Amino acid sequence: MNRSKNLIIAGALTLSIGAGAVLATPQAMNASSNVVLASVDWVTSQLNPMKTKMTELENKINSQQQEINSLKAQVSQLGSNPVTPPPTTTQPPANGELPSAVYVANASVNIHSGATKSYKVIATKTQGTSLKVIDQFTSSTGLWYRVELSATVKGWVFSNEVSVTKPSTSGPTQVVTFGDVHLRKGATTSYAVIETLKKGTSLKYISTFTNAKGEVWYNVETSAGVKGWVSGSLSEVK
Repeated sequence: MNRSKNLIIAGALTLSIGAGAVLATPQAMNASSNVVLASVDWVTSQLNPMKTKMTELENKINSQQQEINSLKAQVSQLGSNPVTPPPTTTQPPANGELPSAVYVANASVNIHSGATKSYKVIATKTQGTSLKVIDQFTSSTGLWYRVELSATVKGWVFSNEVSVTKPSTSGPTQVVTFGDVHLRKGATTSYAVIETLKKGTSLKYISTFTNAKGEVWYNVETSAGVKGWVSGSLSEVK
């Protein structure tokens, strides 16, 4: 009887211990799961800002690439057809400075779409042609006149290639200096100086030449019969 009782007590203890072990297992599992979840949350918190920065960087790169493509397209268009509108920085001429008309001084003169010779040529006029002046602009190369060719067509002509004085019907016959100017052996400043001419000197006109720099020079002859070249920036054909 006592032996049976002892066996029953021992069995009850065994079941109790077993039940306790079973009940303890979910708590241990929950603790492990909490550690894993905490680790995942930490990793996610570190990755999210990086993802945001990467997205912002990609957007900036895409925006810059669009700007580069736009600039390339503009450069390509300018290179194939440089017909940019005339400069908008033209200063209004002071009273009395703007001539009403200029006259082509060379055998032929090109009219450009803008105030440098790199702009498209829109017309060519022959010597003696009268051009109505509507504006003027001083660029890095010198003074340019904006002229009206028709009611709808306007262009720019370099001042050194025209004269504000109406030429005679027989063509230009003389060049008058409006400053002290060197008479040179050729049509650039690299040629030797023959002599220096005073302001207001009248010279016999022979021909006009535009050198590689775009400078206009006049081939002239002095009253003493000496021939040479003078710069169009300091003299005028009449």
